[in-house]
Amino acid sequence: MDLHYLRIFYEVAKEGSFTKAANRLYINQSAVSIQVKKFEELLNTKLFDRSSKKIKLTYSGEVLYKMAEEIFQKVKRAEKEMSRIIELDKAKISIGASPVIGEPLIPKLMKGFSMVHSEIEYDIRIAEKKTLLKLLREGELDVILLDAEHITDNNLEVIDVEEFPYVLVSKRDYTSLEDVTEDTLITRNYIPNNEEAIATLESKYKVSFENRVPVRGSLEVIKEMVREEVGNVILPYYSVYKEIEAGEFKVIERVESVSDSYHMVITKDKRALLEIIKFINFTQNFKIM
Repeated sequence: MDLHYLRIFYEVAKEGSFTKAANRLYINQSAVSIQVKKFEELLNTKLFDRSSKKIKLTYSGEVLYKMAEEIFQKVKRAEKEMSRIIELDKAKISIGASPVIGEPLIPKLMKGFSMVHSEIEYDIRIAEKKTLLKLLREGELDVILLDAEHITDNNLEVIDVEEFPYVLVSKRDYTSLEDVTEDTLITRNYIPNNEEAIATLESKYKVSFENRVPVRGSLEVIKEMVREEVGNVILPYYSVYKEIEAGEFKVIERVESVSDSYHMVITKDKRALLEIIKFINFTQNFKIM
């Protein structure tokens, strides 16, 4: 398979246009059309359905496009890695984290990592999961830290880190869980473990959290609502450990039967890089409890 032809096919399929692909490749449209046709002859299969005005991939084209995308993402990551090494003349890792992981964990994690591995520079990106995964695949990030996420991409390796129980925390003191249910419970909608932890407490103590305020997004907003005594919240221990250790939040109940962990995700082609190995080993041994 000729990689020059593969690149041209890939750009046409990605752009959905021979003209746009030609502009990206700095060659004329007729040359693109001719080379795609030669590529089809070389493979002995049709890659594009030319029966309609709109560019459409055949089944063979769809399969090849998916594989080509993986190939050129790896090429892009290799180019970025080499550029970074040449520019810095030293190791550097780009780390991404979702807000629920980044806000409570990254400062302490990276302080410890820098003390042990001062020879490795790093930068941090806090963003939503979808953005982080896109940047990881494109080589903009080397490793990302996510809360529970089901990932099926064969090019990615998911590494589990320590599991933590859920905890019901508050600014106030209570004599019983029945008293807790009289106040507002701040909830994180669409988080299965969060709902399971609430249901576990309701079942165990035969109570009902009827007064709920759902909040989506920022973990800091949720914690600030607890500080202002708007309500109480059930969260994984790792997300509120600083406030608990400082005595700011009180643990009303630990839900040991429901736990949550966070994951490191890397592209498999970077698994052997020494700086990545050092970061993985440090993070796996990093303890907050």
